[in-house]
Amino acid sequence: MQTFYQPLYGYEEFKALQEAIQKKKLPVQVAGCIDSQKCHLMCAAAAGIPNRLIITHNELRAKEIYEDCRLYGREVYLYPAKDIIFFSADIHGNAIIKERLKILRRIMEKQPVTVVTTIDGGMDKVLPLNYLWENCIQIKNSGVLDLELLQKQLVKLGYKHQAQVEGAGEFAVRGGIIDIFPLTDEVPVRIELWGDEVDSIRSFDVANQRSIENLEEIRLYPASEFVLDEETKKKGLAAIDKELEEFTSNLRKHMKTEEAARIRNTVEEFKENLSYCQGSVGLDSYVNYFFDNTVSFFDYFSGDDSIIYLDEPARMIEKGEAVIAEFSESMSGRLEKGYILPGHTDVIFDYKALLAGVMNANAVLLTMLEQRIDKLSVKNRFSLTVKSVNPYNNNFELLVKDLKAWKKSGYRVILLSGSRTRAERLAEDLRDNGLTAFFSDDRNRLVQNGEILVAQGNTHR
Repeated sequence: MQTFYQPLYGYEEFKALQEAIQKKKLPVQVAGCIDSQKCHLMCAAAAGIPNRLIITHNELRAKEIYEDCRLYGREVYLYPAKDIIFFSADIHGNAIIKERLKILRRIMEKQPVTVVTTIDGGMDKVLPLNYLWENCIQIKNSGVLDLELLQKQLVKLGYKHQAQVEGAGEFAVRGGIIDIFPLTDEVPVRIELWGDEVDSIRSFDVANQRSIENLEEIRLYPASEFVLDEETKKKGLAAIDKELEEFTSNLRKHMKTEEAARIRNTVEEFKENLSYCQGSVGLDSYVNYFFDNTVSFFDYFSGDDSIIYLDEPARMIEKGEAVIAEFSESMSGRLEKGYILPGHTDVIFDYKALLAGVMNANAVLLTMLEQRIDKLSVKNRFSLTVKSVNPYNNNFELLVKDLKAWKKSGYRVILLSGSRTRAERLAEDLRDNGLTAFFSDDRNRLVQNGEILVAQGNTHR
């Protein structure tokens, strides 16, 4: 990515920022960046740091950052936030869980990753990574496999037992053949046994059942964010029963018999679903009863091999306040009417605690304007001057005129085009107009003063 990063190395303010990041003199604040420049700055300043977390204030802005960051590297992921109020109550597929678990897999496997999310993406409670890692299943070719035990483990991890595998998060058993579609993979795998020995492992196409690739070993990751063993399950159910009795007794004492019956039916339905499909049942609103040691997604990026960027933290604080206010109001009404237990009202983290934890990690605050943000103190402040380029609206003559002026002034210019063919044609048209323009797909090709590089890529602005 030196094509894009190298021009920044000549700026003293950028070099000072990079030094602060490398020497862990954080948190710091960077002011002056407009939206189109932030991704360029974030990726360049964090070059060499494997794990990057970018937190912003809403989903639309997160998608913009995600798409712009893909210009500088392909290992970029969007971590979707759940609807904190309605996620457990709504009928939903596993699309959100699938995207989140793909990211957790990369982090657990210690692969470089850039994750973009919103402030509410870290407000729901999740399990520590080491707990999820310990509950993964590893199967090796020629190894010994207990089929009955494997089926129990898969159910525990949230996989659904089906007659035939059709979608992610499912498994099927036919004699000595086990088909499993990991939620973190794009294709299922088929394990064939000879007695209790693994005879072969291969991936296959779910549509035509044809083999794709032979594998020596596989690691099966959970199909749910919450993994329950029997001891944890019993402990959680006992805690639920205890609180249910206390809560219904209190409701009846206040002559709220309808509410008492409603919450009892709700809990019994949850317990029945848990008994039937265990790992795949929604535990989001019951997490406090089963797990004592929960963390935020942001905590996965607290190590020295990570950096966290806060995009417009003042707007993030506004968003956090709005989410907490909406959640508190909703839970209060549901509790009063007997739709939830008291423990359901404490299933998210306060955004203030999240931001305090982030500020104790390697954090960089990005703001368009120079401003001081209450309760977010930084060790240093940097100010950059960024100038936007006017849109040309298909006015090629005006573009050529500006490029000639920039070339005369010794500017290094990079033009982005949506496709390779259009980029090559643009470079040729510029050369026909007397400009030193060339196309390159080498992202480490350094641009010299007066040169114009045309590359394939997109940014929002």
